Amino acid sequence: MAARTVIVTGAASAPWSHDRPDRPRRYDPRLVDKTELIRTMREAHQRMAGAIEHLADGRLLEPAMDNWTGKDLIAHMAWWHDHSVLVIESLRAGRKPYDETDSANSTDAVNERTHREHLDDPPELTRRAFNESFTRLVAALEPCTDEELFAVDRWPWLGGEALVETILWDSSRHYDAHRDHLERLSR
Repeated sequence: MAARTVIVTGAASAPWSHDRPDRPRRYDPRLVDKTELIRTMREAHQRMAGAIEHLADGRLLEPAMDNWTGKDLIAHMAWWHDHSVLVIESLRAGRKPYDETDSANSTDAVNERTHREHLDDPPELTRRAFNESFTRLVAALEPCTDEELFAVDRWPWLGGEALVETILWDSSRHYDAHRDHLERLSR
C-alpha cells in the first residue's frame, strides 16, 4: 500500500505530526492513544451524520460530485468504513486483507464498483449504512492495542504505515474530502 499524503483538518492541534511528506506519519504516544482516536473519530462522524440527516431525500438524489449523487457519496463512505473493519480484522488474525497488487482492488476500481452496486439504494438505506458501518468500525477498534494502531512497523502489509492511517483515511479524513460536496446539497 503506497504512503498517502496526509491532510488533517485542524492539524495544528492534532496529536500526530509528520516529519517529512515522504515519510510515514509519526505518532507521539504521550499525546494520542486509542481512546483519543475513537473520540476524535466519533466527533467527526457525528458532524457528518448530522449534516446528512438534515438533507432531504430529494436533495440526496441530486448530483454532488461528477456523476455521483449525495446518497452515492454516503454509500461510498460507508463502504470505506467497512474496508477498515476488513483490514483491522484480517491483520489482527494474521491474514492479508486482500491482494493489493490486483487491479480490481485499486482505489479507483473499488470506488467504481461500489458506486455501481449502490446506484439503486434509497437515501434512507445509505444513511443507515453510514451509521451502522461506523459502529462496526468502532467495534473493530475496541480490541486493538495502541501498538497495533500506531506503530509504523507493526503490519508489513501496510508498507511502513501505521494502521491508524488507513482508519483515518477511511473515516474522518474521508469526511473532510467529501464535506463540500454534500454541503452544496444543503443550499
